[in-house]
Amino acid sequence: MDKPSVTITYKTASGNKICVAVSTPVKELLEQSDRQIRSQRRQDRRHLDYVDFIGGLSDAAMNHPQADAADLVMKMESYRQLYTAIGKLSEVQRRRLLLHFVDNLTHRQIAELEGVDRGSVGRSIKHALIQLQKYLTE
Repeated sequence: MDKPSVTITYKTASGNKICVAVSTPVKELLEQSDRQIRSQRRQDRRHLDYVDFIGGLSDAAMNHPQADAADLVMKMESYRQLYTAIGKLSEVQRRRLLLHFVDNLTHRQIAELEGVDRGSVGRSIKHALIQLQKYLTE
């Protein structure tokens, strides 16, 4: 007896759609793999290497040598506080905030990526900014 099959649709880089019929166990394995990949990407994004972050500040200071060491230290402390505050946000808020401000995605693009409506993305980012403001003024 044939195993029941399900159809999975993939979108290629060129925008074409490909439909593939696979068995249910294969579909579950692919979904599990996809979840693991997305989880790893979230972890990678969440753990923006603080050393690289500070390294970028040092590079900026070298490009603007007129800034004195005190200014650089103050900037580094401000960025450290911001980095810590972003770490206090929920996973969803942090991801959406970074997608919007770091990856320059619109609310609509983020909503399409996550399969939610645009309004919820906007509200999430707005609440994240309010929380950041609270964390940074404490």
